[in-house]
Amino acid sequence: EALTSINIPESVMKIGKSAFYGCKALRSVTIPNSVTEIGYSAFFGCRELRSVNIPNSVTEIGNWAFSGCGLTSINIPESVTKIGKSAFGACGLTSINIPNSVTEIGESAFHVCWKLKNVTIPNSVREIREWAFSGCKAMTSITIPNSVTWIGDWAFSGCENLKEIILYQTDPSKIKVSERSGLYKTQATLYVPKEGVAAFQKDPFWSEFAAIYPLPMI
Repeated sequence: EALTSINIPESVMKIGKSAFYGCKALRSVTIPNSVTEIGYSAFFGCRELRSVNIPNSVTEIGNWAFSGCGLTSINIPESVTKIGKSAFGACGLTSINIPNSVTEIGESAFHVCWKLKNVTIPNSVREIREWAFSGCKAMTSITIPNSVTWIGDWAFSGCENLKEIILYQTDPSKIKVSERSGLYKTQATLYVPKEGVAAFQKDPFWSEFAAIYPLPMI
């Protein structure tokens, strides 16, 4: 519990399960380019850890890897393809950079990141999983590409300030949304490409948004 810093040597390829779990005083971590995976709960509960540099060698951020950390920002490199379940849950993130390499954002990945305001999902992502952004009370805007085909249960539950959905999709039948997604439809404005506005206005789910406006053509 008294550990404040750690320098991981170049010989390490994986930071394993619960490696620094509960190191609540940990403030500084150096992760070398040899590391390819940050494992399950590797830095869970490191509440004094404000920032960490994830090298371009990392391809997977495991379940609960940084859950409960004090992280205020994170730059996820282009090498990462998977962000695990609750990987950044209950962090103090104000912003995130999700690269185009990411194909899977796990269940509860950013659950209760209460300071997170604006999010852009890259066009490599196919699903926004269950509870992905639930409890992100400060979130006001999210941009969703046309690659996303599914938004799961409670994905935006508790995001009561989410007032702007920017959706790069022209056909509402190509994106399925759980009736329990948690979207506050009646208080949010939906922006879609102008050729899709009429279709979204007629769709039983999307027509319940407070307003639907066109984006520039894509």
